[in-house]
Amino acid sequence: MSKKRKIKSGRPRQGPLVKSQETINYSQKPPIFSLERLQSGKYCLSSLCQEDKASFSDSQFKRKNISWYEVDKIDRHGLGTEKIPKSAIRAALPPFITDDFSHFIAFRYRGRAPMVGYRQKDVFFVLWFDHDFTLYDHG
Repeated sequence: MSKKRKIKSGRPRQGPLVKSQETINYSQKPPIFSLERLQSGKYCLSSLCQEDKASFSDSQFKRKNISWYEVDKIDRHGLGTEKIPKSAIRAALPPFITDDFSHFIAFRYRGRAPMVGYRQKDVFFVLWFDHDFTLYDHG
């Protein structure tokens, strides 16, 4: 004798045959930090001391529950961000940075030491760690 199975009630939100119609507001999500596009050389993670590497990890943890919307309102020398014009960067730009790209974003990872990259949706791609404050003019 076979048991009858019930079909789950409710409509699926997404699956192989159903796509979600909900729009995602990435500004309401916290930043996801990615090292996928980190540039090799002087400003790479491998050039940081152990203390700086630990500070980078701590800075990510502090931001885990702060949305991009909130980050935009926080002081640039705290947990917030600062816009850096593309023309201010002294390192070679990666080939995927196009001419229409105007600015980078800097997050502080240790004191005033910035990590510089760009945002795509809710992901912050770190390109450089400016551990010695020579990547751009800090004024």
